Amino acid sequence: MKIYLFNPETGMYLGEDFADDNPMQRGVFVLPPDATTIAPPQAGNGQIVVFNFNEERWEVRPKKVRSNDCRIIMLPFVAALFKLSILH
Repeated sequence: MKIYLFNPETGMYLGEDFADDNPMQRGVFVLPPDATTIAPPQAGNGQIVVFNFNEERWEVRPKKVRSNDCRIIMLPFVAALFKLSILH
């Protein structure tokens, strides 16, 4: 049986796997606590998929950009500006 894994603290989707058979009960599968049998929806650009524990469903949320990520994104832009200012 296919299962969908999520981070137990944040609920963020991690990937898919297959559940192990229960050796004590034939036809029954062992479902880890950080997994569900509910397939997640597709996320678009700038979105993430998060499992809502209370409602037992997936949610598509906007991806939050942390301040460290902004530096990585801005670094090439700032470097290009600096290079242009040296040339002029």
